[in-house]
Amino acid sequence: MVIGIPADTSIWGTIVNWTILLIMFMYVLPKLYLYQIFSKLEMAAQKFEAMSKKSQAMVVKNTSPFGRAKKDIRERVTRFVDFFIVPPVSLDPFGIIKKLDHIIDNSDARFRKAADYIAPDADSEQKMNVFMGMQAAVMINMVAKVVRHYVEMTKKFKNLQFAMLLQMQLPMLEKMVESEVKGLHAFLNGHAIGDGIGPMVIASQLDTEGKEIAKEAIAASRTVNGRKVTFIKARGPGGRLGKIGEAVEKIAAKGKVARIITVDAAQKLEGEKTGTISEGVGIAMGGPGVQRYKIEEVATKYKLPMDAIAIKMSPFEAISPMPEKVVDSLKNAVDMLNERIAEVPKGKHIIVVGVGNTCGVPNTKKNLEKYVKSIKERARKIKKAEKEKNKTWWGGTKKEAEMWNFNRADILNLGKTAGFIKQ
Repeated sequence: MVIGIPADTSIWGTIVNWTILLIMFMYVLPKLYLYQIFSKLEMAAQKFEAMSKKSQAMVVKNTSPFGRAKKDIRERVTRFVDFFIVPPVSLDPFGIIKKLDHIIDNSDARFRKAADYIAPDADSEQKMNVFMGMQAAVMINMVAKVVRHYVEMTKKFKNLQFAMLLQMQLPMLEKMVESEVKGLHAFLNGHAIGDGIGPMVIASQLDTEGKEIAKEAIAASRTVNGRKVTFIKARGPGGRLGKIGEAVEKIAAKGKVARIITVDAAQKLEGEKTGTISEGVGIAMGGPGVQRYKIEEVATKYKLPMDAIAIKMSPFEAISPMPEKVVDSLKNAVDMLNERIAEVPKGKHIIVVGVGNTCGVPNTKKNLEKYVKSIKERARKIKKAEKEKNKTWWGGTKKEAEMWNFNRADILNLGKTAGFIKQ
């Protein structure tokens, strides 16, 4: 008698289940993940475009009192935010600085014409603030267009790796655009930004306003403990950067100079405290590098020591309204500057340059305390408003709420999979 062995149906069920899971992992889940990323990227692109439109609306609103109809301003701003700069050919590096300087001058001229058109009745300082505001609006629009371009590219080719790379960059891009919007608001209202701490250090040392010795760059000399010190900064309180490199060239050509000291905002590392003061050598200056090149040429020609004083802050704080911690660093920066000046023998000539945007920064210490007080009050209001904006109904922050929602979803899915929670 032959005894038959009954088939174990549980084995076949397991095989079927694993086959279904394998198909899901290979085909279904990647498509769902790709769809999820595309949805997030589309939302991000729409958010950036909305912020670009918001920035343009801010320009229209803040410039309409200066003699131009809102319709005309809106048309000009909408057209101008697509402004672009074609960099010079750099295949042959000889003469590239002159070419770059020329293109920057042409760019500035176009922005000035735009500011003159949309705010014809504004004074010179207000026009320079509009000038800086327009630059911020162009930057915001550029980021929005670039993000939209890459979102459409990822959709077109359905490239998961490319979508993931773009998704990883979104938090930084979002933070940068939000900072640019805050900076735009600061420019249009004549408020100081973080990058203005360098010129503020110079203003704290001057009793009288200096003379303009280069385009939008002023210089004033005074004796400090037996040493002649020439202080240079861009002319304020309108938003300007000034050709401070050319100013240093002219001062150095008049007589012997013993040292060049630059004071500027510098990018801090994550973990460093905002407002920390650091010292070093070289020319502390950002931007395209034209004015920095000119100062370095002077220092090299005359073999001058170059000291640098940096006030640390994040790149987002540099383009946003000046934080309270940066304002509080003013005294420490001045103390370090006096230490560097004291190292030079008496009777020598020193050039001190305050690098940065002078929007909302005066040219002398007259009424400087009033400016500092208003900057601190504004910084506290902004911080309080952001804290209230990010607060949830249960007292935590939005980031904590997002983490809780993520963890809760994971727990629910795990419970359903294990069978503890009914589907």
